[in-house]
Parts: sequence; structure tokens; C-alpha cells
Amino acid sequence: MTFLDVRSNLRAARKQMAVMDKILKQATRSSVNRATQRSKTELGRKIRERYVIKQSEATKTVTVRKAAGTGMSSEIKTKGKTIPLINFSVNPKQRPARPKTVKAGVLRGSPRKPLKRAFISNMGGHTGVFERVGKKRLPVRELRGPAVPEMANNEEVVTHVQEVYADEMNKRMPHELNRLLGRL
Repeated sequence: MTFLDVRSNLRAARKQMAVMDKILKQATRSSVNRATQRSKTELGRKIRERYVIKQSEATKTVTVRKAAGTGMSSEIKTKGKTIPLINFSVNPKQRPARPKTVKAGVLRGSPRKPLKRAFISNMGGHTGVFERVGKKRLPVRELRGPAVPEMANNEEVVTHVQEVYADEMNKRMPHELNRLLGRL
């Protein structure tokens, strides 16, 4: 008659379950981090599709907090001030020899609009689009476009980034599980 040692089999089974649980958490963390990084890239691309701005200008204010340790969540944050209008579509870009009407456009696909009282100048080591505050020569103020958080909060941009995140998670999770299970 053969007796099975149930306790040793139970211990081995629990140990295997603990290993599988650890692998599942690690795969989830890796997938979340990869999907978050891809979402950051797509955020910059989508902002660039909608606004006349460089992708690097859009993504330099975006920070990513990755999933680490026991945490399974990550975060994409964007924080920043309004961007000088010169960084968008402005004509002329440099200070002309003769005064010209400055035209500026922020949204891609929309025509540049003339800014009647604006001028291009170098002030404080920075070329920008300025406008006089009153009738006098000084003071002047720099004209600015929207901030990156404002551009990122656009409904079209948000839904696109969420879709990309979900697609990337669906692709990465099986890949990460196969990668980690292959090491066993």
C-alpha cells in the first residue's frame, strides 16, 4: 500500500503558487510601465497633430511615475506654464528690417491670424512676439500660447492616449508573462 505525503505536496504547491504570483505581479508592473511610456510618446504626437508645436516642446513638461515595488499603478503628469507664441507658427520668425504685420497660428490647419499691435523683438536674450501695453513705448508684454497641460487635456487627445494605453497593455501582458515564464 502506498501513502501519499499530502503535506509535502501541499507545501510544494503553495511555493509554486507564490512564485506564480510574484511572476504575475512583475509582468503586470513591466506591462504598465511600458504602456505608460508609450502613452507619453503618443501624447506628444497627438498634441503635435493638433497644435503647431514641436513634439519635444510638448513632452519636456511631461513626467512619468513608473510602477515600482508593490504598487501596480503608474502616472503621467504634465505641468507647465504657457508657451511663448514664437514657438508656434509665427511669420516673420526673426525681427524684420522693416516693420511687418505679425501673423500667428496655434492650431494646425487653421490660418495664421494677423496681430495688429504685435512686433518681433529680442528682449532679455530671447526672441519673442511682444505687444505694447499702453500708448507709450514701455511697458511691453510677451504674447503667449496655451500651456502643455491645457493642450493635453483636450478630449480628443485624452481618448487617443487612453486607447493607446489599453492596446499596449493587451499586447505587452502576454509578452511579459511569456518572457518571465520562459526563465523558469
